[in-house]
Amino acid sequence: MKQYDSIDNRSIRSRLQEIRSDPGIGRAIRFYAESEQLILEDQVRLTMVPAPPFEESKRAACFKEMLADAGFDSTIDSIGNVVAAYERFGNNPLVVGAHLDTVFPDNTRLEPERKASVVRLPGIADNGVGLVSALWLFKALRMAGLRFDRPLVLIANVGEEGIGNLRGARHVFENPPWDGNSCEFVAIDGCGIRRITNRGLGSRRYLVRMTGPGGHSWADFPRPNPINGLAEAIHAFAPLMTPLPGGVAYNIGVIEGGISVNAIPSEARMEVDVRSGDEGLLDNMESRLYRTVEVVATRVGVDHSIDVIGKRPSGRTSTDTALVRTALEATRLIGVDPVLDLGSTDANIPMSQGIPAISIGGGGRCGNIHTEKEWFDPTNRIAGLERLLVLVASLAGCVLASRPEPS
Repeated sequence: MKQYDSIDNRSIRSRLQEIRSDPGIGRAIRFYAESEQLILEDQVRLTMVPAPPFEESKRAACFKEMLADAGFDSTIDSIGNVVAAYERFGNNPLVVGAHLDTVFPDNTRLEPERKASVVRLPGIADNGVGLVSALWLFKALRMAGLRFDRPLVLIANVGEEGIGNLRGARHVFENPPWDGNSCEFVAIDGCGIRRITNRGLGSRRYLVRMTGPGGHSWADFPRPNPINGLAEAIHAFAPLMTPLPGGVAYNIGVIEGGISVNAIPSEARMEVDVRSGDEGLLDNMESRLYRTVEVVATRVGVDHSIDVIGKRPSGRTSTDTALVRTALEATRLIGVDPVLDLGSTDANIPMSQGIPAISIGGGGRCGNIHTEKEWFDPTNRIAGLERLLVLVASLAGCVLASRPEPS
């Protein structure tokens, strides 16, 4: 590492230690520790409100009400995001975000099961942890009476999961509720205290259709069969992906078609997900998919179409930025070795626009994410909240007891 990097890191570490020893910050950390059970209760309360993509309004209203109970005014914007300022909106804010939605449909059974410290509940970690972390960040700051040189904004956004296609984050950064386009963004997504996601994993999602005349399985055999076409396309497309360098993943997540075992289907559909941190590789895979489907459809004798149903840009926040360096040192401050990560989160959107952005966990442990057996253990949650607190305090310019408040 270059010498100036080492000097800068020592300066960041010294600033974080000064923040951590401030009486106001100490009050906020004690508030967290004294409120562990209340934090978990709020997390369960939020998670118990169904919030599949495009149906987040009830959870947004619940989150808005909880902010109001904590003394904060907020608004719900035209797309459904909850937006609140800690003190004020203004130029170049620090923005803290957590997504409202989950992968689960609204008819999912939501009944918490508790065993010792563990709570099992679909969505309790992703993103019950993020939402309650953002809420209690503001509550702790207000309780401790902390002030900041820089505007601090909270966003509880829609549309992070699946077909939501990051629509909430897109809207925020295309239509910022603050002055100008400059900002920094910290997403709180899921559990843990080591991860710092500074590279955005891009993805492309496609709906592939093949159609034919259909018919009777005996009388009209061998008319072209769209399901056979999809099967051939999958077989031809998948092997093309495996030898490529640079990191590419694909998934055929949904296959549908046909009405009866003895009827040649008139239509078949599949949904394809391709992911990479390299936009060039994503472009290459898109070309291969289109070419493969066209060649197979022509050979089988069926019509075809491909629609893009999701597109998440890749991106990267450099390790040279103050945001990433401060996040690394804030993690070390709580006695944990940080890990830089690649992932698909709301931070992809600002990263792709050149805005410094990261995603971090809110503490605790979790497992079985995106399944109905999802669980969360709040052990070490306070360490995660402390990391978030000192990170935000440093980036937003917390006014410490050792110097005057901003005018």
